[in-house]
Amino acid sequence: MIATEFLVFVAAVGAGAFGALVGIGGGLIIVPLLAIGLGVPTHVAIGVSLLGVIATSASASATYLQSGLVDRRLGLGLLIATASGGILGGYVAGFLDGRTLSAAFGVVLVVVALKMITSRGRPVADALAEPGRLEFDASYVEPTTGEEVGYRVGRFGPGGAVSFFAGWLSGLLGIGGGVINVPTMNLLMGIPIRVATTTSTFMLGATAAASAVIYYARGQIDPLLAAPVVVGVLLGARVGARLAHAMLQARLQLIFALVALVFAAQMLLRAVGAT
Repeated sequence: MIATEFLVFVAAVGAGAFGALVGIGGGLIIVPLLAIGLGVPTHVAIGVSLLGVIATSASASATYLQSGLVDRRLGLGLLIATASGGILGGYVAGFLDGRTLSAAFGVVLVVVALKMITSRGRPVADALAEPGRLEFDASYVEPTTGEEVGYRVGRFGPGGAVSFFAGWLSGLLGIGGGVINVPTMNLLMGIPIRVATTTSTFMLGATAAASAVIYYARGQIDPLLAAPVVVGVLLGARVGARLAHAMLQARLQLIFALVALVFAAQMLLRAVGAT
């Protein structure tokens, strides 16, 4: 049992670092490790993963907020939608057969990953006109160059709708909504990838907490597994947050695209019953 907990702890450190780096929360690694690698019941693996997502967000967000890389106005606005979706996802998780959903999700992720790859390195469009309804201008200091980068937050309505779906998937699969929220902010709303990943990380904790309460009420969270996961991701997320400051935006986009492809493969395999 000690060897198992140590393995979970080491994997959680890596999951926390990776989740903070690309803004997805680490559930991508934790859920398969517990459910497939260790034979943990799927719902328990999801519940424990959600606690890991909360820890990732809490640990990494402190660094991101201090450096000014989080768009708080955007994050708090989308958080209402994604947390509501998280509650719904946690509620229906015990009743819904996820094969069809997994297949559709896998296809969407492939499209998103390809779009992220083809859009790498493109500059953010300048805000020339006055902001429209539900639009606002913001800026951040790019840590690799020290330059101030301005951008305009657009399509807030559609972005909120997709964020609700992302929260639902987070509660349903325990993966953190960042795998949807990051490309939504970057590609749909025009947010630079660095701000999208940091703002997504900032949002993940509340989203996962909304779902984790439901899993806890069902008795689907194992404290012996949750403890090494939480401690591991707390340590790893700090490392990932510091690495993100030194990484170029185009490289962040490539990493996220590769993660999306890996996750798409897992979802498609789950849909055909291979996992």
